[in-house]
Amino acid sequence: MKSKKQLKKQMENKTVLIWKMGIASALSWEIAKLAGSNHPYLAPISVILCLQTTIDRSIRFSYHRMAGTVIGIIVVVLLEPFLKVNGWTIGGLILIGCFIAKWLKREESAIHQAALTVLLVFVLGHKSGDYPIDRFRDTLIGAIAAVIIQMIIHPPNYSQHALKKSIEYSTVMTKSFTNIAQWIDGGIARTEETEIQNLLKKLEQELQLCKFVLKDAKESLKYNFFAQKSQSKLKESEQRIKMLSEGLLYLKHVVDTYMAWSKTGTITTKERTACANQLTTLAPFFSREKDDKLQGNLLTISIPKELEKQQYLIALYHQTSLLIEKIKKEV
Repeated sequence: MKSKKQLKKQMENKTVLIWKMGIASALSWEIAKLAGSNHPYLAPISVILCLQTTIDRSIRFSYHRMAGTVIGIIVVVLLEPFLKVNGWTIGGLILIGCFIAKWLKREESAIHQAALTVLLVFVLGHKSGDYPIDRFRDTLIGAIAAVIIQMIIHPPNYSQHALKKSIEYSTVMTKSFTNIAQWIDGGIARTEETEIQNLLKKLEQELQLCKFVLKDAKESLKYNFFAQKSQSKLKESEQRIKMLSEGLLYLKHVVDTYMAWSKTGTITTKERTACANQLTTLAPFFSREKDDKLQGNLLTISIPKELEKQQYLIALYHQTSLLIEKIKKEV
């Protein structure tokens, strides 16, 4: 469930988007009229389509829209004199335009724009000879207006949201280390194994969400000339999420190792406690505020002296055996 603060922020973003759409549409229409267009509505259409969630995405969509528009216009202008308007000719031209866009390795959005341009230019071009020119010019005007408005009016900035999500996940990760430590120390019952696996899956899902938010934050700062101070927040979020990823990977290894060890019936109470203590020692490291004392020796578990030389081979053997077990389940 989203908090009231999150819902309020979403509503604010939608309000800003509506204002941008209205202002940019009005400006693009008037500019298109001044440029001599007989189809000024094409400029606001571009504005509406090109206003994406970030400046970077707006620029990329505008580029693909222009690429598709140019391809569509060229196809129609070259072949229109030899064709009549009907379903078969429209379908054929769309195929040609789209395959040219594909051959030029354009994005899927450019293929859609090529198809749309072919349809409208071919059909409306018969009724209005200046439509192809208007289509190109007004599309360009609308795309530029959308990007400029996106840049200067409350440009999107998701760095604070990314930092907040990483901090929230830090709290969850710290609690997970502590909870799993308690489970191990108490001896995990078979009925609890599913619960722990579900916890790890949930942690994985939440981590993916953090990475998705971080990706959005990176894109929001690209071409955002008013967000230089936000780079430090973005860097902090990136470092935190990287460390949390390592923490989750470690937790998965510990749980797999403990469960496999527990099934052999050879693990002792002392060894369980040592494993639990190690997790408890590491838990604060993933919290929002790290204690300086954590920079000391974090490794509390140990192995017999005679096994120190074989520790890496043993670790490799164990991880390989776990992988083979998973492969067998899938076959």
